[in-house]
Amino acid sequence: MVKAAADDGAGGSEQPGERAAAIARRLDRLMAREAARSGGRPPAYRELADRINRLAGRDVISRDTVRNLHLGLNQKGQACNPTVDTLDWLGRGFGIGAGASYFLDDAKAAVVDEQLEQLERVAELRQALGNDGVVNLAKRASALSDGSLRVLLSLADNLRKLEQDAAEEGPVGQDGRHTTPADGR
Repeated sequence: MVKAAADDGAGGSEQPGERAAAIARRLDRLMAREAARSGGRPPAYRELADRINRLAGRDVISRDTVRNLHLGLNQKGQACNPTVDTLDWLGRGFGIGAGASYFLDDAKAAVVDEQLEQLERVAELRQALGNDGVVNLAKRASALSDGSLRVLLSLADNLRKLEQDAAEEGPVGQDGRHTTPADGR
């Protein structure tokens, strides 16, 4: 028989609503991370359920269960109380071997979150190293003093922010003004 998440000993003093909210927050973070990696769209509940069920080789979770866990409430408006098996598979669907422990244990969740952040930094570094301009800049910067490196980093941050702001405002037309789809310029 599969043990209920409330019986696992982790966070035993938590109320079901608090535990459901913690699970929902962690699932939301995982979905947001995946959205950031895939261009801005988080996976749909059905996509997650299908991925997890393919991984398991059997039906272990439904789209409704994923939705309920993400919201922290079931259809009756009560706090979710998933089984350890369900949380294990949910974690595995995001590549987390710790499974249920990630959703139920704050200390283990913090370790996994840190590992995920490190993996994201490595991926960003790999992408940057594929850009000759970035590699040349890094080579030149390696001879700079710590103070000059701080100035260079600050300049890079400011330039990134300016470019992001400009991208959000839209392209600039021939008259030097930002164009928007609404004004047709």
